[in-house]
Amino acid sequence: MSTTQSERLSLLGKELGQFLLICALAFGLMRLMQHYWQDALTMLAGSAGIMAAMLLVKRDLAIAVTGLAAGVVGPVFAMKAVEVGAWSFAAPHLEGIPAWLFTVWGAGGIFFACFFEFVRVLIAQAETLRANDGKDKD
Repeated sequence: MSTTQSERLSLLGKELGQFLLICALAFGLMRLMQHYWQDALTMLAGSAGIMAAMLLVKRDLAIAVTGLAAGVVGPVFAMKAVEVGAWSFAAPHLEGIPAWLFTVWGAGGIFFACFFEFVRVLIAQAETLRANDGKDKD
């Protein structure tokens, strides 16, 4: 195995490890929502902590921006849906939505950005292996 192949497999392993950690944090967020959705302070602190932990795992500006954008766009959409009567929340705090919804949407945006990054690295690794496999046969 060449040095570049080892480096690429190392990158794939790093991405896999980070993605699995992000998945564990997202599962923790779902459990937090399941048990504490009516306690606004606990949810706000817990979901903000999970979102911060996700950002510490990835440490990528693009993923942070994606999380922040999702943390704004998602709740704004929910506010508009509540305003027109399409949705309602059992424990609203701010314009008809729970206050912790911002951080939950942000963590969701980070999760999907990390998923996209993992799939991108996985596809790039597969294309590299396919290209090298063709060279070995010639």
